[in-house]
Amino acid sequence: MKLIAGADRPRGFYESYCGDREVPGVLKLIEGWTGPGFLPFYGSGETMHFLREKMEEIEQLRVYLPPVDEGKLKKFAALVMLIDHFAYAFLERVRTPEGRPLMFSLQGGFLLDGILRAVGRQAFPIFCFFLVEGFFYTSSRWKYFVRLFLFAVLSQIPFQFCLFPQADVLHLNVIGTLCLGYLAIWCLEELGKAFTRQAGKGGEELQAGARAPGWSLRGLSPVNALLLLIAFGGTVTGFGRLAQALRSDYSYGGVGLIVILYLLREYRFAALFISWVWMSWYNGFEVYAAPAFFLLACYNGKRGKQSKYFFYFFYPAHLLVLWLVRRYLYGY
Repeated sequence: MKLIAGADRPRGFYESYCGDREVPGVLKLIEGWTGPGFLPFYGSGETMHFLREKMEEIEQLRVYLPPVDEGKLKKFAALVMLIDHFAYAFLERVRTPEGRPLMFSLQGGFLLDGILRAVGRQAFPIFCFFLVEGFFYTSSRWKYFVRLFLFAVLSQIPFQFCLFPQADVLHLNVIGTLCLGYLAIWCLEELGKAFTRQAGKGGEELQAGARAPGWSLRGLSPVNALLLLIAFGGTVTGFGRLAQALRSDYSYGGVGLIVILYLLREYRFAALFISWVWMSWYNGFEVYAAPAFFLLACYNGKRGKQSKYFFYFFYPAHLLVLWLVRRYLYGY
C-alpha cells in the first residue's frame, strides 16, 4: 500500500511501502542515516517479518488524505493567526479600571480566550513547515534570508505595541524566530556538507527542489559522525539560547520545530508527529496544534493560488490594525 495525499504528490515525502521488497518507513529512515547493518536486529528474518506485519497493519488503517495546496494552508494560517492575536491583544491585554484583564470581566471571557488561543495554535507549525520547504526550493538562500530579516525588522514595532504594550523589554516577533530557525538549518546544512566532503562522500551544493539535506551520516567514520552530531547539537543549542535571550515568539521551541522539520523532511509523517510531541513538551498548550499537523500531512506539494509577498505584509499589517483599534478604544 502506498501512502499519498493527493494525486500528484512529489516523490520522497513519504513513500513507504509495505511488503517483502521494501524496509518499513521508520527503518528506512534509520538505514538512510546510518547504512545497512547499523541496527542490531537489522537483517534478522524473524524480527523483520514481525515488524513488516505490524507496519502492514498500521498502513492498512490509513486512508488517502484529501489534498491541500500551499496557498490554502497559508491562508488558513493567516486567518487563525488573526484570531489568536485578536484574543491576545484585547481579551488578555486590555485592562478594566480595576486592573483586571478583560477576559476575567466578561461572562465566559476566560473560556472564550482559551478557545480563540487554541485555534491560533495552528498558525506557527504551518509557517515553519513552509519555511523549510522554501529553504529547499528557493533559488537563492541569501535573498530568502534577507527578505525574512527585513520583514522581521518591519514587524517589530507593531508586534511590540500590539502584544506587549507595557513591556519594558524587547520581545522578538515570530518572523524573527523564523530567521533564527532558518539560520540554524542553514548552518546544519553547511556543517553536514563540510563533513561529507571531507570524507569524500559528496556534500555537493543542492539544486533547488532537493528532497533532503545535502549530507548523510552514511559513509562517515564513527569519530566523524560523532563530531558532526556534537557540532549539530552545539549549533541548535546556540540558536535556541539566542532565541531565549531575544525573548522571541516561541523561543527555543520554535527553533527546535524548524530543525526537526528540516532533518526529517523526507519522512513527513515522522516529522509531523515528532514535531507535535516536541511542541507539546515545550508548551503544553501547543497540544491543540494537532489539527495543523494533520493538515500538513495533507499537503500535496503544489503552491496553489497565492501572492508571493501577501503573507509577509499581512503579519505587520494585521498587528498594526489591531493596535490602532485598541488604541482608539482604550487609549493604548
